[in-house]
Amino acid sequence: MRDASLRDTVRRATQTLLRRERSAPTLFRLITHAFDAATAAVQQLPERATLACAAGCCFCCYHPVDITPPEAFAIAAYLRTALPPAASAATYARIAAQAERIRGLSFAEHAQARLPCALLVDGRCSVYACRPFACRAWNSTSAARCETIFTHGDPVTMIPPLDMPTYEAVWEVARGVTEGLRQSRLAGTSYELHSILQRVLATPEAAQRWAQGEEIFAGCMVGAFSA
Repeated sequence: MRDASLRDTVRRATQTLLRRERSAPTLFRLITHAFDAATAAVQQLPERATLACAAGCCFCCYHPVDITPPEAFAIAAYLRTALPPAASAATYARIAAQAERIRGLSFAEHAQARLPCALLVDGRCSVYACRPFACRAWNSTSAARCETIFTHGDPVTMIPPLDMPTYEAVWEVARGVTEGLRQSRLAGTSYELHSILQRVLATPEAAQRWAQGEEIFAGCMVGAFSA
């Protein structure tokens, strides 16, 4: 399936779901469908590079990540239901602290600060099952290169050797979701991960309210690459 076709398929699926019903469950269904589509697209690639990524290798988890509202709702739901209460509370506190710490920083300043993602626990992603598109797309073929960039390089200008077919396939799915949201008259804006997660976790019925068109993310840090 060509990238344009993949994007269009996801866009249509997103629109179809939202046309049937605008609700929190619909948003969870559409993002789950999109995550599954990204996984399937990667598995169907004619050639796949040998990846260096492995549990405990987390150099990329110190880089800023932008996510859309449906991704944030999925992560928040996972934190509330899949983690023990104590772990959830600790994660909420880290998210809030990180959101406050990066407030006002530019993308470059955030990246160069090398701050660990609040969802990183003991070198592993605590929400791996529902990790955002940005994380799904970022797959390196050289852990050594990632470490060099992390310890000695500029994380803004130096990019690790990515598996580009995987990167492109995942981002075509992400673009399909964004286009489907916008064509359904919902904002496709992306936000810095900690900023939007803090707002979602602090806002009662955030997913339902956003699905109905309420602007609940005013003041959140807009993503560096949000169109």
